[in-house]
Amino acid sequence: MAEGTSVMANSTLKLFILSFLVFIVAACDNSPPLEPTTSRQTATISGEFYTESPEEIQSPVKVLFAIDCSLSMQSSDPEIPIEAPYGRRIAAVQNYLDTYNTEQFPNVSFSIILWNDGIEDQTVNGNNVPGFTRSREELARVLNNTMAEGETDYLGAIERVRTTIDNDIISVSNQEDGEFTVPRTKYVVLFFSDGMAQSGGVNQNPAEIETAVRELREMADERGVGQFNFHTLFLSALFRYFDANGNLQTYPQLQGAFQTAESTLMNMARVGNGAYVEIIQATDIDFLTVANLRLNTEYEIKYVLAYNYNVLPGIDTLYPDSDGDGLSDEVEINQYGTDPMMADTDNDGLSDYFEIKMQRFENGNYWPNPLIADTDCRPTSTGYWPDQDSDGLFDCEETARGTYRFFPDWDSDGVPDGIEFATGTNPREEIYTSDADFDGVLDRQEVMIHSNVLANDPKVRHRYAYEYSITFLGHPDPIQQPDLPYGIRRYSFRISNISIMSTRGTRPGDRYDLAPNDNFIRIYIAQVPEDRPNAPPVFRMAEVYINENDPSRSVTVGPNDFELLD
Repeated sequence: MAEGTSVMANSTLKLFILSFLVFIVAACDNSPPLEPTTSRQTATISGEFYTESPEEIQSPVKVLFAIDCSLSMQSSDPEIPIEAPYGRRIAAVQNYLDTYNTEQFPNVSFSIILWNDGIEDQTVNGNNVPGFTRSREELARVLNNTMAEGETDYLGAIERVRTTIDNDIISVSNQEDGEFTVPRTKYVVLFFSDGMAQSGGVNQNPAEIETAVRELREMADERGVGQFNFHTLFLSALFRYFDANGNLQTYPQLQGAFQTAESTLMNMARVGNGAYVEIIQATDIDFLTVANLRLNTEYEIKYVLAYNYNVLPGIDTLYPDSDGDGLSDEVEINQYGTDPMMADTDNDGLSDYFEIKMQRFENGNYWPNPLIADTDCRPTSTGYWPDQDSDGLFDCEETARGTYRFFPDWDSDGVPDGIEFATGTNPREEIYTSDADFDGVLDRQEVMIHSNVLANDPKVRHRYAYEYSITFLGHPDPIQQPDLPYGIRRYSFRISNISIMSTRGTRPGDRYDLAPNDNFIRIYIAQVPEDRPNAPPVFRMAEVYINENDPSRSVTVGPNDFELLD
């Protein structure tokens, strides 16, 4: 009996153990999958950077002088045959031209409108129509035609200013680089007068004048110009004087007229985003103090952005992308059949990622196809596909996407077009406040730290986010570095926790020409004038190659390593 009981007990124990093992196996089969692991190294890029010189104006500047030539100017700004044969105001215009119509400021052009009860004269451009010019002969022709007669038709003068700027914007927009030039163009209007607005013997309505200037500014804003300023200068010599004690006085009988003229010009400047200046005596006329292009143009860093083209952020891990086309090696091999070592497998000017992302069904076929050369793009004479603005998109891709191949940032939000396209944001829409994946982290920030813009990826953001440190170091010492232009700013920067992964390299003739385990990284620095933080950025870019097997994986770059993208 005892022996039988022992055998039964042993059988029961074995059955229990077997059942437990089955339970464990089943439990393992139903458990969550293990978290993917990422094999990576980390790199650090540090260095020093110099901003652009304010003496080297990068953007087009159009300066328009609207000069009052009414009869009252015979008294307020009389001609002085030797010292100022056409009046002090014309001498001041010439002084401005002598300062800025030089080789040092090649991007500045000018228009001069002489007005009274009509438009007496105006400069013409190269197409012989009223507009902006740098021709000294044309500028001198108009200045030499100065007169003092008739009334002060403010509304007529403002309308001519409007048509001049409107026609210039249209002309620039029709040029090949117009989409790039207009958003960076600065229009400066200097409206000069000595009295009340009057036409046909009737005073003009100040409210109508203010509305005309406001509509002019709104037109410039709607056309997307970089900056518009309507400055007004009031020569009040007919209304005001200095008494024997040097105190400024207003002729009592002209007090009302003075206040009307003053308030009209002040409001014109206010709604025109400009400055108002009263000038008591003609000898004090100086346009340089109102629109000094040397002032307020020091550049500051808006963004620093590093981007490793060979590492793609996923939801909870990173993936190698050997050819830097925006598709991981695994996806290229297993899903699309494209070559993970060629950014453009079919060599038709559109990268594999671009063709897949832009693909649509047309006439019974999918187009474009990354495995079939199906575009009319043409490479350069060297056989390479051009990327003239170095933003990461081939020129042919920019044309297909509707961005601009000569400017790296179509929407001027500080993120180059190619990086926006690669990360899933829209290069034609600013990403200052957008959050495509609703994870609480702005798209711009995700692009900067190299996380996934289109998925909530807290693990990637926590573990693999790039870390930036930027320090303003002041201005270069003019004694130690006397060859550097005035107004340059020095910054130091450090970008760490940059993931470096094992890659296959690329085939000969590919976009980046990478050896096995190479990682290709670009550092873009977006700069803006300190007085125009929302202006289209000026970019400099440096390129760095870091190999996974490099024992240090620490790179230092200097100011001369950054190329101007313009």
